[in-house]
Amino acid sequence: MQSSVDGSSPLIRSAVSILDDAWEEQRSSPYVQQKLGVTPSRLPDVSLSEAERRSELGRSLLQRVDALNESALPHNLALALRLVRFRAQAWSHEAEWYWVVADPIGIGLFGLFLPTAYCGGWLLGMVHGLLASFSFADRGDCDRYLALVADYERLVGQFAERTMEQAKRGVLIPAAQVKQAQKIVSAFKSQAFNNLRVSPQRLTSAANTTEFLRQLDLCIGDKVVPAFDRVLACFDASYLAKAPEGVGIGQYPNGPAIYAELVKLHTTLDLTPEEVSTRGRERMEQIHESMAAIRAEVGFKGDAADFLEHLKGDSCWRENTTEGIASVFQGYMDRLKPYLGSHFPNDPAADYGVAPLPEALEASMTYGYYDPPRPDRSKGLYRFNSKNLRERSLVHLGALIYHELVPGHHLQFALQQENEALHPFQRFSSVNACNEAWAEYAATFAGEIGLYQSPEERYGRLIMDAFLTSRLVVDTGMNVFGWSLERAREYMREHSGMAEAEIASETLRYSSDIPAQALAYKLGDTRIYQLRDQMQATLGARFNLKQFHTSVLDVGSLPLADLAWHLEHEITRMGAP
Repeated sequence: MQSSVDGSSPLIRSAVSILDDAWEEQRSSPYVQQKLGVTPSRLPDVSLSEAERRSELGRSLLQRVDALNESALPHNLALALRLVRFRAQAWSHEAEWYWVVADPIGIGLFGLFLPTAYCGGWLLGMVHGLLASFSFADRGDCDRYLALVADYERLVGQFAERTMEQAKRGVLIPAAQVKQAQKIVSAFKSQAFNNLRVSPQRLTSAANTTEFLRQLDLCIGDKVVPAFDRVLACFDASYLAKAPEGVGIGQYPNGPAIYAELVKLHTTLDLTPEEVSTRGRERMEQIHESMAAIRAEVGFKGDAADFLEHLKGDSCWRENTTEGIASVFQGYMDRLKPYLGSHFPNDPAADYGVAPLPEALEASMTYGYYDPPRPDRSKGLYRFNSKNLRERSLVHLGALIYHELVPGHHLQFALQQENEALHPFQRFSSVNACNEAWAEYAATFAGEIGLYQSPEERYGRLIMDAFLTSRLVVDTGMNVFGWSLERAREYMREHSGMAEAEIASETLRYSSDIPAQALAYKLGDTRIYQLRDQMQATLGARFNLKQFHTSVLDVGSLPLADLAWHLEHEITRMGAP
């Protein structure tokens, strides 16, 4: 990117100015701040006024991008501006959508309610990470840290304010999710001192360590804990009496229209909810045919449910400790290493590994999440739900770790973050469709190179495939087609191979937390395979699989339509016959 700017024309200077302004906004996200190792002067603002400000910025950026002649720009710069357009479109909706969905992290992850795991819970987890890495280098840092903890009270207070104002507008958390929200808020409240306190060992430059720690405890006890109490107080008897039994965004004002836009935002494909559901059902039929073939291969006489029980009872596929589960993950990572150099770009500098999920999130996150590397921790981590995994067969762990770490999320994110040829806005952007599409493509590709060695491991990959495919049906079902929570859960019981606890948390995630986000996985990996097939068909003998992977990963996270546009450029550059 930098080489495209040298000796730049007015057109290029205008384009770079747009990128710089978009980056100035993007870098305020706690998601980006964690990756940069930046200590913010204040914590995120999840108020309506902030949503209005960002919407205005989004509209301004869209106007500026549309005013440029894209065809006259260097390819890499035009690609970067397409990413700005995508992000600005999401920002432009924030005020309009605020009372139904909000984006507290600022990366397009719109959630219905702040007191839920993937919306406000994820945000607070990121904030805790920022505070845990706060450096006490100067004497004034103690005062700055106290100011941040006081600001934490303001942030948690905004959870209560938005929840109450939503209720006035008829947007109440469904009854089933209220219970989870209360648990999550109560857990964060009970852990407030642990999450926000500072060990004396970190205070090497503090003039009066004892006084600082006393003031910090007072701030947490007198301000932060009562702020969580205000959130819990939202769920009084009146709220509980009005909380809807039904689920899904479709029951709220303008909900169906917002969901239709979220489908496009999260998949970056021009699909209707009806088309998404149809694709999910068709794909599920194919998966079950493949599952039946494996059961026949091993001579198993029962049906899918019987085989799952058989696997659950097989001690070869069970671990009862967190350390045991971590060792299974490590075995799959070791199995992959000999194949990396021949199929993918060079390894990123950042290492990777696994760690257990924080206890506060165990009840509401089925598997866990990928935590990217950052300056205070150069290692990318998959934080796994040890409690859930101890209770079930682990035949799917290979598919899970190849999705989450390498060649999935970690390979993509670390290479993107380390790629200094990209503008910082590109290096630290996140596009859900591309992220999950690549991770699922990677998990499927692991099967192409023989990493699922036993029939049970191949079956485990299909279990993950069925689980993610079921989302296409139940997410749209609950959010658009009026499905009840129980109907969605019954579908997943029949088709997904998931345990009951996982089905319970997942259906709440789709219907009452981050609607449409889960659609990206199986629509996206299909699209990457289509792009690969198209490139191979066009290049013929010139096609190289490692080069395809490099072409996808070298440009960072993009909307899938823009990735397709980039690959067309790559085909031309390679000299297609």
